[in-house]
Amino acid sequence: MTGARALTLAVDMIYRLRVSIRPLGLARLVSALAALGALLLIAPSLASAQSREEIARGKYIFGAAAGCGCHTEVDKAATALNAGGRKYQGPFGTVYSPNITPDPETGIGKWTDEQIITAIRSGRRPNGERLVPVHPYLTFNGMAEDDVRALVAYLRSVPPVRRANTPNKLMPLFESVFLPTWLAAFAPRETPPATAPTSGLARGEYLVRAVGHCGECHTPRGITQAVDNSRFLAGNPKGKGPEGSEVPNITPDKDTGIGKWTDEQIATFIGTGNRPDGDVAGGLMGEAIEGSSAGFKDLTKADLAAIVLYLRSIAAIKNKIGN
Repeated sequence: MTGARALTLAVDMIYRLRVSIRPLGLARLVSALAALGALLLIAPSLASAQSREEIARGKYIFGAAAGCGCHTEVDKAATALNAGGRKYQGPFGTVYSPNITPDPETGIGKWTDEQIITAIRSGRRPNGERLVPVHPYLTFNGMAEDDVRALVAYLRSVPPVRRANTPNKLMPLFESVFLPTWLAAFAPRETPPATAPTSGLARGEYLVRAVGHCGECHTPRGITQAVDNSRFLAGNPKGKGPEGSEVPNITPDKDTGIGKWTDEQIATFIGTGNRPDGDVAGGLMGEAIEGSSAGFKDLTKADLAAIVLYLRSIAAIKNKIGN
């Protein structure tokens, strides 16, 4: 029971008694007030427990979202978690990840919960500016409200770091003309569920498509740079993935994907990076697994099993990546 719920129950108790100055009325009023006092005493601890639970849930979502590693420079998680400054080179210019610590001057400390949620899911800053979709708001838009609010609680709990954002260096008219046009014409968005699925195929789909945003790296892109969902998770050859990386085919195709892997091998790879052939994931996948403060390595066995179930269910696409 939360502190707010305890208080509500106490007030409701008094209302239901409908006390009046009649025999036994005063005694019942005193009893109700005593109950109210007891509940008010435990309300702060209940609220604190709720807050800790919400933060823990938010940290888990943070890890399931690949630890939001874009916002932490390599090897600086211990001192500058979420402080931004990481550089990303794209066809439209150079982007530097912003500070998302609760620092009030250089981070998001003055943003309201709603403003943070709007940035996460809709890609807009409080001043209305659009975020460059290096931040995957087109997929995070599919995150359930309760998960996003828990994520916000976690973001507010990390130590604030005073670090001014590095300005992006983008091609002329990109933010004012090209980005709005691209979003309107080519950008598909995930649809958020009313509540986050808790198990089975629906849970796996939710974690892969919305939270883990796996398609952002593993799905080929067309000439417009929009993901081609007709080839969902079919991989990208070297030079086509994020930062020019090679990204494997993770559809259930038996020759070019993971169709011959066992369920345990797929789950082990997602949680540890260890492949059936003895190789180990590196690059962005390695970072996603390790995370900054949490990553794929922290996913529960049930969630890993749900992800495997979903990956088995998608269309097998023949697309050989690498040798």
